[in-house]
Amino acid sequence: MTEKLLQLEKVTKVFRRAGLGLVREKSTRALDEISLTMYPEPAIVALVGESGSGKTTVCRLILGLKKASSGQILYKDRDVSQWLEKDWKNYRKEVQIVFQDPYGTYNPFYRVDRVLWTVIKKFHLTSSDRESRQLIDESLEAVGLRPREILGRYPHQLSGGERQRFMLARIYLMKPNLLVCDEPVSMIDAALRAMFLDHLRDFKKLGISCLYITHDLNIAYFIADSVVILCSGQIIESGKTESVVTDPLHPYTKELISSIPNPDPRKKWTEKLEAESVGLQKLGKGAGEQGCIFYDRCRYAMAKCEKKRPSLVKTKDREVACFLTLEAN
Repeated sequence: MTEKLLQLEKVTKVFRRAGLGLVREKSTRALDEISLTMYPEPAIVALVGESGSGKTTVCRLILGLKKASSGQILYKDRDVSQWLEKDWKNYRKEVQIVFQDPYGTYNPFYRVDRVLWTVIKKFHLTSSDRESRQLIDESLEAVGLRPREILGRYPHQLSGGERQRFMLARIYLMKPNLLVCDEPVSMIDAALRAMFLDHLRDFKKLGISCLYITHDLNIAYFIADSVVILCSGQIIESGKTESVVTDPLHPYTKELISSIPNPDPRKKWTEKLEAESVGLQKLGKGAGEQGCIFYDRCRYAMAKCEKKRPSLVKTKDREVACFLTLEAN
């Protein structure tokens, strides 16, 4: 039986808010029985969805910052909770994160050098200060930073792009097995995004796999080997990136792709957009409700879509959860 690098098995996360007085307890189902598998071969998997779809919750569960309400999260076929309880140091070394906000990652009272020196000392990466300095210089140059210009400076003296690439230098030092990236380029200049993503792709040559969390299908198409589409806490389509982006099967995926603006400045948007005013209850079914999660927004919705939830079924070269697609095949 092949060992899996990362496996989510029917993971559900429900956030509960206590009621006050006559107000009843409220609950939000952020994730609803999602399953996802990554294998040891280095690869980049993009987890794509709009705001509120549950992407960051997946990230927090993998890192052990939150506990799943039900289901299992396994790393190398071992429950993450067991890793954190009995072998947390190795887990932190093998599973690393690059957060969205390059400004909130650093302690403003320390020079940025401290980030790399702390990693080296905590995980015993070198045996001498001289070797440590050589490794730090190598890691910075590997992500396009000049050690003489970066080291010795405080976080506020670096640009957003430099801060994020400095985090990649930390990853280069540690060489984890799995890297989780939560919207890492959303707050840096467009000119630097391609450079950042190229470095991320190069990490595959070092044996590093990546779960790349994003709302941007353009980025997913550029960087990922495969893509998983998340809608209101449920996986509705997954497969090889080229297939999913060029030939989407689920109506939600089609809507995501059709909403990508044309980059050609000679072509202007001529279509008028009319926004319907809807309450939050219309944007997706709540916890415990039956039916397709996309029913209220789907132009192809059928009667049974309201009453029955479609299962994620393998069809063609991917998995998709849609009655319309399954009937067509």
